[in-house]
Amino acid sequence: MVTAGIDIGHESVTVAILDDNGILGHATFVISGEVGAASTLAFERTLDRLGLARASVHRIFATGMGRETVALADAHRTPMLSHARGAHWWFPGARTVIDVGAEGSRVMRCDAKGYLTDFALNDKCAAGSGVFLETVADMLDVPLADMGGLALSGSRRVVLTSTCAVFAESEIVAEIHRGSSRADILWGVHESLVSKIAAMSRRVGIEPDLVLTGGVARNVGVVQALREQLQMDVAVPEHPEIAGALGAALLARASAGAA
Repeated sequence: MVTAGIDIGHESVTVAILDDNGILGHATFVISGEVGAASTLAFERTLDRLGLARASVHRIFATGMGRETVALADAHRTPMLSHARGAHWWFPGARTVIDVGAEGSRVMRCDAKGYLTDFALNDKCAAGSGVFLETVADMLDVPLADMGGLALSGSRRVVLTSTCAVFAESEIVAEIHRGSSRADILWGVHESLVSKIAAMSRRVGIEPDLVLTGGVARNVGVVQALREQLQMDVAVPEHPEIAGALGAALLARASAGAA
């Protein structure tokens, strides 16, 4: 049986196609235009790349912030449920899942079967999301893909105390004027972002195994800061950005009565 998951994010659409043997394929597209139309185009292009006919897809579930706009979906599921299920598929021992995306972060607790048992969301402040990292990358003229590695080479001297993205940016400007290196500032940025996520995680309750999903999971600085602040290992899937779409496809499969 072939099922599909479509995850509508802040800036992109991710599609995952699943069959009885695992992931057939996946793709991520930048959103351009109306979200519903963008999701349809992303789905059709993914099928074309795989050489699959639309009729071969048994069920489609949508997730993410714009899930209700996906007209081609048979149903939709919350990002919390989808990310928990996707993380559990990669790591069956997962009990805590942290998703950090462009628009926000969330912490999910799940049981031995990957069912959601509890969750918490951030307070809508950009300082706890990928958008904040993008802003800092622009401020320091550092490629987004390189900032995590550069942060790891920094000292632990710079400490950002603000919990607000706007004020944190002011602190960064002050550090630039003091002559602090980009690496030092970036480690302070990563520690500041992770401190908000760690505090939210502790409110939910952290139980290993811990899995990090979302595009920000590719940032090695965020992963290391989480390991240090939570004092536990952090597992990262090979493709953390597709966790929501994968989870939606798995939920679509379960709804059809498949194991």
